[in-house]
Amino acid sequence: MQRFRAIYPKRLHEDIIASLHEAGIAQFKEVTAPEIERMTIGEEIHQLSSLLAELREIQEFLGPPQKVVEVEEISCAQLIARAEKLLKTIKPKFDSLRGTENELNSKKSELTAQIEVLKKFVEMESPLSYLRSTDEIKTIVGSIPGERAQEFLKEVNVTLEHKVFATVLGKEKKVTFIIICRARDQTKLLPVLYRFGAELMDVPTYSDLPKEAIKKLEKQLQELAEKRSEFEAKKKDFAKAHSAQISATVEMLEIEIERLKCSRLFGNTENTVVIEGWVPKKRADIDSILVPITGGRHIVRLYDPKAEETEAVPSQFENPKIVSDFEIITETFSTPKYDEIDPTPFISLTFPLFFAICLSDAAYGLLILIFLLSGLRITQIFPKKLKTILILGSAATVVIGALIGGWFGMSPLWINATENPIPILKIAVFLGILHIILGQLINVAKDILRRKWKLMMLSHLPHVLIIIGLFGMIFCVLGIGLLEFGINFVFPKLKLFDVFNPLVAAPPLVVAFRALFFAGLGIEMAGAAILATGVGKISGPINVVYGLSSLITDAASYTRLMALCTASSIIAFTINYIGIWLYSSLSPALAAISEVLVIPLMIILVFGLFVAHCFNIFIQSLGAFIHTLRLHYVEFFGKFFEGEGNKFSPFRVIRRFTKVKRR
Repeated sequence: MQRFRAIYPKRLHEDIIASLHEAGIAQFKEVTAPEIERMTIGEEIHQLSSLLAELREIQEFLGPPQKVVEVEEISCAQLIARAEKLLKTIKPKFDSLRGTENELNSKKSELTAQIEVLKKFVEMESPLSYLRSTDEIKTIVGSIPGERAQEFLKEVNVTLEHKVFATVLGKEKKVTFIIICRARDQTKLLPVLYRFGAELMDVPTYSDLPKEAIKKLEKQLQELAEKRSEFEAKKKDFAKAHSAQISATVEMLEIEIERLKCSRLFGNTENTVVIEGWVPKKRADIDSILVPITGGRHIVRLYDPKAEETEAVPSQFENPKIVSDFEIITETFSTPKYDEIDPTPFISLTFPLFFAICLSDAAYGLLILIFLLSGLRITQIFPKKLKTILILGSAATVVIGALIGGWFGMSPLWINATENPIPILKIAVFLGILHIILGQLINVAKDILRRKWKLMMLSHLPHVLIIIGLFGMIFCVLGIGLLEFGINFVFPKLKLFDVFNPLVAAPPLVVAFRALFFAGLGIEMAGAAILATGVGKISGPINVVYGLSSLITDAASYTRLMALCTASSIIAFTINYIGIWLYSSLSPALAAISEVLVIPLMIILVFGLFVAHCFNIFIQSLGAFIHTLRLHYVEFFGKFFEGEGNKFSPFRVIRRFTKVKRR
């Protein structure tokens, strides 16, 4: 990434910003030089925003266009004039259509609400006009909970001494009640209505039977639907005529507003504009963009970032296509700083490997692979990059699983994890130590890039020596051999104190491990005292010794690879065993009755095995992914990754409805 500064004539500002916006290669930064005045935005941005709001409302009403419009780059003033002319042309028609739509929607809502009310009275066999109140007779209508309906009717009759007509309609949770009583008795009912939680409603203003009233309203709804169809046809014609032009103008307004807002970052004089920003080294040819516009009357300078600018420099991933899909794992944790080493290439190798060991069943890997490549709609829920990661992990599982896990827990080619898990444990620990060493070596490489030689020589490089020496001596204490892998080698076995005692005679390999361990420990302790300040000169060396225990726990964390590997194999084997046991137990009894009965048994068992294995695939693959992610985020990233970088965000135009005519 390089910092750039460009100076060009002010009269060409719009054309230059438009070209840089289309190219999308630069991220602008604020011009902070005190001697340069900042650019200001004129009143045109308010005009643009107002036009955009009105046209965006019309765009939402008509929906997206069916075609892309080819446009030319025009000035801000020309764009305002074009938008105002378009708005003046189509606004009256839009207002008319929007008014018609609102009227249709309002009428439909009104009719629907009336039908819903009338449905509560559909059991009535009398005209609704009978429910109208008079000066002497009062009708009360409402709803109460259905389970209290009979109790309510009894209470009403008792309260009014049976001088009342009361009934309920419906059998739902809420039933409709009708009470007809003398007007002077109405107040006596208020406590009863309150006690039963009655919800009062107005009596429908219809004279017909409820069923007939509903039919008339439904007929009106049908007529309304026909009007709606006519309206939709007019709306479609209007959209066909203007939708593409409206969406194109909206997009051009959005782009112009974005360019104007961006101009706040720039500096200017009476006749020139000064812009600054960041551009990737591989695409740092800003000069070629400016020359056709300025005719060479401009200045461009590129600078490598200074040390004090490191925190502000944006970072950008630069990986091959197959590796770039793993960037989602790095980004989920954090964006690397500009001067950090991107861990994505290393993740692209170790993530599928660890995932495969955790899942460890070739049949499971193959089924997941087929599922992801099948193109079924359900596979579209996976983001594209995550899907690629799972495909690569599943492909690796087919290979690794065939060697150590077999097919549905049976017949591995190399190591049977269920019968002899120790070799898998050794593989897990060896891979874990190599993974930790890789993380430390990346730390060393980062020091070299940053030219922090003292930190590298006194801290990170000695730490690599400590890791190699410490685990080498631990292997000697355990007397670990590699015979299971076809390698005729066993670490020389010594007692714990003899291995770590440099005065005790030992084989050359042990002596080499001691030398690496004690040399690394001594240098790192001395480095901790030299690099620290104040109390840190005492606590630093102590922390180095204390940190040895964390190395052991980090390596032990990788034993989860063995645990998940054996779990997958054992559960898969158990599912098969139960299926075979059920078949061998039930099939003789069924065959004795009729051999035909064995066929349904086989179908049921095959279906049961399929469901059980599918569930196990889901659980085991989820566990494999989470634990693999954890090993990278905690044990691997914890050794070198700082993160909290600024992701490169170029000033790039996004076009959906327009494309620029090439001159």
